Amino acid sequence: MSSDEYDEYDLSEFTSQELAVVDANVSDMLRSIPEPTVSSAGPKIHIALESSCDRIEPSPAQQSNVVTASTTTSSTLLFVSPAADSPYSRFCSWRKAFSVTDLVSPAWCELQYEYGFFAQKHKPLHLRPSSFISRSGKQVHVQRDRATTSDRRLRRGKSTHQALENELRPVTVTVTTNTPEERFGLRVAQLITGFNEVIASGKTRELPVFGIIHGHAVVGVIDEVVQVFTASESPIRRDGGVKSPSADGDSGTHTRLSGTSSQGTYTLGLVDYKTRRAEYLPPEEDSRSPKLQLMLYYRMLASLLTPGTVDFDLLWSLMDLDPNKRFSDKFVRDVGWADAMSDGELHLDLNSMVSEWVAIAHREIIEEGRLKGVNAELQLIYRRALDQIESPDKRNQRKEYMELNDPLQALALEEQMVIARAIAGKLPECGVEGEGASDIANAIAEKIQLPYPPEHYPSAWSQLVSAGSDQENIALQWAIQDSLLSSAEKARTKWYLSQNEPIVKGDGPSNAPHQGQESDMSNISRMSPIIGARKFLMNDAQLDSHLDDILQWWMGSRKPRGVTVAHTYRCFTCEYQKSCEWREEKAKEAAASVLERRQLAESL
Repeated sequence: MSSDEYDEYDLSEFTSQELAVVDANVSDMLRSIPEPTVSSAGPKIHIALESSCDRIEPSPAQQSNVVTASTTTSSTLLFVSPAADSPYSRFCSWRKAFSVTDLVSPAWCELQYEYGFFAQKHKPLHLRPSSFISRSGKQVHVQRDRATTSDRRLRRGKSTHQALENELRPVTVTVTTNTPEERFGLRVAQLITGFNEVIASGKTRELPVFGIIHGHAVVGVIDEVVQVFTASESPIRRDGGVKSPSADGDSGTHTRLSGTSSQGTYTLGLVDYKTRRAEYLPPEEDSRSPKLQLMLYYRMLASLLTPGTVDFDLLWSLMDLDPNKRFSDKFVRDVGWADAMSDGELHLDLNSMVSEWVAIAHREIIEEGRLKGVNAELQLIYRRALDQIESPDKRNQRKEYMELNDPLQALALEEQMVIARAIAGKLPECGVEGEGASDIANAIAEKIQLPYPPEHYPSAWSQLVSAGSDQENIALQWAIQDSLLSSAEKARTKWYLSQNEPIVKGDGPSNAPHQGQESDMSNISRMSPIIGARKFLMNDAQLDSHLDDILQWWMGSRKPRGVTVAHTYRCFTCEYQKSCEWREEKAKEAAASVLERRQLAESL
């Protein structure tokens, strides 16, 4: 039930210059809201930027009413352009493309994701506002203690990914980009060199992908791509073993990878890494977002490997790129292509880079006949996240951060009588009073003390919330979850105090590390052990259904949705819970439902 397995707001798909544009774009938007009433077994690439990027306005072509585009090889769909006040227009249109994160992370909670833009979660914690005005005009206050914990989780996940990349690319090369074309060209260069790395050594990490999904440009970065051989063709390493993802075990997977180049046929296996504080795999319902993430990666990489599937002319148009614009000589040298140019001629552009990619893929797929596409079995690998801080009494010693992110875990620390009293006090709001309220409250409090396995927390939470009510009495369920979350928060606060953990309260500055301290945090989460793996098959119908739905929110066709009452345990780690408009709306609906029931009873 812990939400720390999600690398939410993962902005690794974008450069620091692009993030600077986010700041300008969001700042302009916030001021306008009224006050309420690359490498081949080689180095990783770090992007250095010389000039700032001005805010990009939509082109006339993008302002048309509809866009026609192929989303698969067999379907063509029409898409209405975004509304002026849509999340896409406000937060995404400037970069001309969605990230994979944009399309899958809202599956956890759309309202939380939208609030993250207004709260400027891409910034260091100490530079974010303590409150903001939502799209509807409400002032939302940020709970600083939860924001600190969330930021810690995010940096913990990034450090694990960095450690994994450092295994393959210990050397950093700086590449300077000055134009949007060069920034996208760097993606293509990294795609080519990463693909060559797979061919040569059987594995690559941080592989960029891009394409057109449901009529929109989308970019992403795959954590790991490996050669997958059948059992009869698995190349044996010199040490007699068969290499598996992460080099330190992958929980019994049948995937067999090459440690060196092989002449056998293979498919490309996609792996995504998630970090968790918990020592167990998350429940299936909490793995939906990362599963969709891998499905999107599958679709984009498969399209890039299939000739004619990606309409590059449309992609350049959607992203407002000139494919014939020449890259600077410095950029060509930085990406390591200067020596490959004939006669010292350094002319290189997006068209020529794409031609090179097509040629390399064609050679491996058609001429050599080795690559047989992307493997439909996708894999999530969960790692135990271990980060540390300096001990306050002995600075030469270290201790783990202590977190309590599960409401049931927190409630188990509270006295049964206290919980029952809190629940009973809340139930009259939904029309349940007297002995009926006491019976329900006592039954729930007793169940909380049961020894639930942690991996069963979500289902246990759902059972507690619906205890003593039929499925139609939503008002009662929302009242129960509200009292449980309130009691859990009080229990967590007492627990933190007993552990001598610092608690950040109110809207003031946080005690989280500032930008200068952030590098220390990023280096202390070393290669963490694997908890386990989860495999599943590519599901086009499930992916398309999600994309159709989430794009309606992005384009402004509907309001963002929060969690269902069964998933309100997710609110326990959300920094916007106290000001959440979704929870307020559900509370009003519950009150209206109670009033309607009373009026109906009185009329009988």
